[in-house]
Amino acid sequence: MSAVKENGNLQQGPIIEVTDLHKQFGPHTVLDGVSLTAHTGDVVSLIGASGSGKSTLLRCLNMLEIPHRGKVCISGEEILLKTNRHGQTVPANPRQVDKIRTRLGMVFQNFNLWPHMTVLENIIEVPVRILKQPKAEAIAYAEALLEKVGMSAKRDAYPGFLSGGQQQRVAIARALATRPAVMLFDEPTSALDPELVGEVLKVIRDLAKEGCTMLLVTHEMSFAREVSSKVLFLHKGRIEESGTPEAVFTAPVSERCRQFVNAQQWKS
Repeated sequence: MSAVKENGNLQQGPIIEVTDLHKQFGPHTVLDGVSLTAHTGDVVSLIGASGSGKSTLLRCLNMLEIPHRGKVCISGEEILLKTNRHGQTVPANPRQVDKIRTRLGMVFQNFNLWPHMTVLENIIEVPVRILKQPKAEAIAYAEALLEKVGMSAKRDAYPGFLSGGQQQRVAIARALATRPAVMLFDEPTSALDPELVGEVLKVIRDLAKEGCTMLLVTHEMSFAREVSSKVLFLHKGRIEESGTPEAVFTAPVSERCRQFVNAQQWKS
């Protein structure tokens, strides 16, 4: 997972490039001119208080939320937006968005597994139905992913019979099944009981060691400090602090970031 290839050619430059991104919900500004880049192998953690814009930023990358202004490029390709007749910003080419989403594996807070499908069926659904992979090939890769996340024994189980930690590990396998260039994690442990958090963090930690490119929204500060190559602190829709984990967690320049980090360390 340490290289990105498009049509057999090595992709140069950032895998993700966000420029001056703005997003509002009604009168409330959620993102206020956010810019960031991520390169192959980067693990970028987004931290900050609830409501600071972290999850919205992640969701704008794959157009689950449509930014009002700014630019998002994935593997060098800009996602094209336009203004419709109602004055709303929408994707100019929905097919382009569908294609780009296959490059971005998304793991949500609440698992979002299809309850009527087995674990294996959840993982092969998109590769078979959307990417048109041969079913036998998709199953073989799914089984390898289940082995990776420690869920091989549950391949024929339904999500309702799994713990939260097990469901989230399956969700990670499902996100990996499209062989994405980047994994997006939106607070992947926030819905878990404390005793189940570790098993999910272990999977993410292993992916980081393998060189998987990741953007991670998390409240697990010690984990972010351990696995990240870069940490971004968001406050009121802006990136107020950006740097290495060492810099952000031990010597933040922003007073607001210093207060946040100190508060989180006190909780732990």
